[in-house]
Amino acid sequence: MRSAMGYHKRLQKLEAARLAVNRNLKGSTIAPSDVTAALTSIGIERGSMVLVHADAIVAAQFPAVHPAMADDERLDLLIGAIEAAIGTDGTLVIPAFSYSFTKGEVFDVLRTPSAVGMVSERFRIQQGVCRTSDPIFSFACRGRLASELCALPVNECFGAESVFGFLHRRNAHIVDLGCSMSRGGTFVHYVETAHGVDYRYRKEFSGTVIYPSGQRAEHSVVYNVRDLTRRSDADLRRLQRRLADDGKSRTANLGRSRVMAVTAGDLFATAWRMLDEDPVALIAEGSRE
Repeated sequence: MRSAMGYHKRLQKLEAARLAVNRNLKGSTIAPSDVTAALTSIGIERGSMVLVHADAIVAAQFPAVHPAMADDERLDLLIGAIEAAIGTDGTLVIPAFSYSFTKGEVFDVLRTPSAVGMVSERFRIQQGVCRTSDPIFSFACRGRLASELCALPVNECFGAESVFGFLHRRNAHIVDLGCSMSRGGTFVHYVETAHGVDYRYRKEFSGTVIYPSGQRAEHSVVYNVRDLTRRSDADLRRLQRRLADDGKSRTANLGRSRVMAVTAGDLFATAWRMLDEDPVALIAEGSRE
């Protein structure tokens, strides 16, 4: 868990640096409408529910105007471009993970920052966005099904009644926008939990949650953590290739980056089959590369 939190801190610094560099590069710029078109080309339709893992490098490719476009404005344009693809009947879900209980911290649904990137944090604070109350793996949501998502009971981070289970039942699209599945593959932990892999085990975390109403309450949640005595780091390269080889993932180029989408149903079924074939297919221990 410490290594995961350290990774996300490094990620935020890297994103900010890349945003600063890329916004000043000449050529190879894209418009927000190109993001919308790319999403549409890979099957994202009006009314879709989408879980989006997004890298700020996509927003960095928007051409600057005079005076130079601020980073927040670029991020707003990127979020708007995603929502243009799904329309007013769609639902946008973006990770806003804080890992609060794993760090012994209070989780304030309205105020605790996201620890997983600039796009995530910018979306979290926008009007009309609600946040789920998971003190480790929360999500920011806006759209038709947002209130239903944010009302889900929080007992187990990767359980059947979690946001991941909801996305699975609704067969949502899982989108990696400007990043690979190695960053945008959290849904896989839901598959691992359902499959009962032996390199993860249930651990309860407790602490205080401050709800949007201002109410404070003690809460406990079960997180299926990985066994640190094994090479249990996620390695999803084989899964990404399998999805492509089986025609389950759809990709499009987007300036200097790419976008990939797969339905929750296809991702679940493919990862499940791979675990049936090889119990360590999704972690470093099983890598033959």
